[in-house]
Amino acid sequence: MKQAIFTEWKAKEGQCFEEAFEKNRSELRDKRQEMKDALINANTIKKEIDAAKDRLLRKQADKVPNQDEEMIDEEEYALIKNLKDLKQSYKDGFEKHRNHKMEVISIEHLLQQCKTRLVQSFEEWFDQKYGHLAQKAAEAAAKAAEEGERYDPQEQFDLMEAERLETQHPDALAYHNARKNAARDVRRNKGPVARAGGR
Repeated sequence: MKQAIFTEWKAKEGQCFEEAFEKNRSELRDKRQEMKDALINANTIKKEIDAAKDRLLRKQADKVPNQDEEMIDEEEYALIKNLKDLKQSYKDGFEKHRNHKMEVISIEHLLQQCKTRLVQSFEEWFDQKYGHLAQKAAEAAAKAAEEGERYDPQEQFDLMEAERLETQHPDALAYHNARKNAARDVRRNKGPVARAGGR
């Protein structure tokens, strides 16, 4: 019942809280996607860096041994520049991912605050509107507890017998209960067993 009232309340009195919650949830979904995309992009660039390093190492290995080590040709220069650019792109991409991650954490915190405010506002409204009913139910439950459970005479006798055995002979209580249950089972099954034996 309370869940149905909550749903109705969110559409009316609690609409501003629900809208703020939904706005944060939508923003969180978008930021999580941006964070994921940034990580995928950074990982793709990392693979490109590895490939560019490999090409540069192969180019440097192909140099003529006696050639001046400091001299680089146009192709090697292009490979070095490409590697440097890729490293910068990777750094930028990873920084972008980190920033998105911080935004996600911040929005998650805001979302939790919105949820808390939403629930607190509903509980306050619910108490004002239906609190008197809940109090009557609690009073009725307390009254029933005060009166205690009602036992028939046989149940009262069994409880007293169990209490007596527990205080006088603690080890005998389990035996007494088992014997009582076995006797009850025999009485219950006596009719059908006798008929079955007479066939």
